[in-house]
Amino acid sequence: MSGITGAMNTALSGLQLFEAGISTVSNNLANQSVPGYAAETVNANTATTAAGLPGTGVTAPQIVRAASGFAASLLRSANSASQAASNQASALTTLSNALANNGNVQSSVNQFFLDVSTLAANPTSTAQRQTALSDAQSVASSFSSAAGVMNGTLSNATQTLTQSVASANNLLGQLAQINKSLVSSPNNPSLLDQQQGALNALSSLLSVNTLPQPNGSVIVAAGGTMLLDQSGTQTLNVVPGSGTTAPGVTAGTNAIPVSAGASDGAIGSSITSYQAGSTALQGLNALATVFAISVNNTQAQGLTPSGTQGSALFSVPNPSVLANTTNTGGATVTAQITNPSALPTNGGPFTLAYSATAGWSATNQASGQSYTSTTTPPSFAGMTLGITGTPANGDSFVLNPAPNAATGIAVTATDPNAIAAADPYVATAGTLQSGGSILNSNGGSITSGTDTVTATPASNAAVIPSSYFGQNLQLTFTSATAYTVSTSASPGTAIASGTLGSNGGNVAVAYPSGGASGMYWQLPITGAPASGDTLTLTPGGSNSGSNAARMATLWTASGATADGTLQQSIVGFSTALGSNAQAAQQLSAAAATQVTSATSNLQTVSGVSSDKQAIMLTNYQQAYQAAAQVISIAHTMFESLLTAV
Repeated sequence: MSGITGAMNTALSGLQLFEAGISTVSNNLANQSVPGYAAETVNANTATTAAGLPGTGVTAPQIVRAASGFAASLLRSANSASQAASNQASALTTLSNALANNGNVQSSVNQFFLDVSTLAANPTSTAQRQTALSDAQSVASSFSSAAGVMNGTLSNATQTLTQSVASANNLLGQLAQINKSLVSSPNNPSLLDQQQGALNALSSLLSVNTLPQPNGSVIVAAGGTMLLDQSGTQTLNVVPGSGTTAPGVTAGTNAIPVSAGASDGAIGSSITSYQAGSTALQGLNALATVFAISVNNTQAQGLTPSGTQGSALFSVPNPSVLANTTNTGGATVTAQITNPSALPTNGGPFTLAYSATAGWSATNQASGQSYTSTTTPPSFAGMTLGITGTPANGDSFVLNPAPNAATGIAVTATDPNAIAAADPYVATAGTLQSGGSILNSNGGSITSGTDTVTATPASNAAVIPSSYFGQNLQLTFTSATAYTVSTSASPGTAIASGTLGSNGGNVAVAYPSGGASGMYWQLPITGAPASGDTLTLTPGGSNSGSNAARMATLWTASGATADGTLQQSIVGFSTALGSNAQAAQQLSAAAATQVTSATSNLQTVSGVSSDKQAIMLTNYQQAYQAAAQVISIAHTMFESLLTAV
């Protein structure tokens, strides 16, 4: 069409385009802060016309989104990593603070041993005994408080996981509805904006992969598991965790496992945080057990002011053993910690397995270390098994050496005099008199050294059976190198004998049943005795603090734990948690920077720029005015034509 009418129609097509442009700019500005919104532009093509004739304007305008699937995908990945890192940093910082801010396990244990050392120098002080007993209460309280915080981390991780899975299911439902709507309105910009917002929100919960379809709908998967396709969604479900077993997530009625790692949004970090909390709690339980049993064992090696053998200062939960539900044998297994210094401070737990040909074996689930035992009963890693019934080949059990020990240890003593500060015996040269004094008529010299507690007496030791423990004992030299041991009540009846070599000799008294059973109190002796000389061993009295001194050395004694000293183990445990928290905080900061960068990249492509929109609005306004002027002029020309006719 040409002439005045053609000019008017051409201008009208321009007006429609410019009106659409102004409306699009207005919509962009209104939605510039809406999550998932991509800037829209107006597209139009030149209307087709015959060669040699004036143009006829533009085709009907189309609204298109300025989107980048690649940039959007990078932002989703950054969102997942950042949310996961932030959650992980929070959880690990809480775990680290558990030891320092809740009674401070390290400080309370250190103070206990310091005050026990002071008691060793002043064993008759009731006030000092009360201080040491109060310190023991503080240690139990600090372990319990730290465990409470760590258990709180497990609860928080479980709660966050449950809430995140519920939110993910809601977002998947929204995406499914958007997919349905896109079937009837393909590539609708508003629907695609909603889709982008939902995907961004979902990515902060779980790392997802998307596959766009021609009509704009999307297929969503996570870790190789399909969550959304054209048929609908797979509902996510939480598999609860228990103890050292972390929770998990499954999809659909077939409970397909969903892989969610440490960088996979709130869901993945919740699982990882639970694992970190469980590992930390297991280690704390192990340290509490090693500390308490070590103190109890040392207690049993000494005497109270009343002369009785020391009883346990702490109650300690027993190890737990759970049989595999698929076991076919009839064995029941129990466990006892017999050597706390050999117990791994990570606490396991351990998988016990029975083979008809190889016997019993164990694997530390925390470290992967394997153990075999050829002894009867089987023993490994500081523990001894008790087995009743007959196991079948392939039967297995899970052994937790320190279940809930950090919250379970408690001080059983209420009397300060229950602390066994004294050694079992005090050695004095001479013979015990009926009135209790010791008369030294020796012609030679006998010197006693520093006593020790050992599981294996020296080869030249005179070993005294446990049935004589606590009785007054007398060493009588029959020559310069040979001696016999008897009770002071029956000095003529020898119960053991020994020799004094160039390196001296030893007397070893077996402990009775109890915490020190299987151990020996050993005293080295040297000198140049004459025949008939005597050395009397009397039970340690209230003035003796030697066993308290031995207890105090547990803090810094080499080999007190599987890692070295008890101090090294507790400090190392705390340091490791602190290092993990610091690394997580640094990762969180770096991940947040990646989100900022990815957001900026996406904004460059599809974000709304106010400056750019202002320029476009001015251009549309001017073009609209020009097109309107064309119509006005054409209208005037048409009026003139009618008037002339």
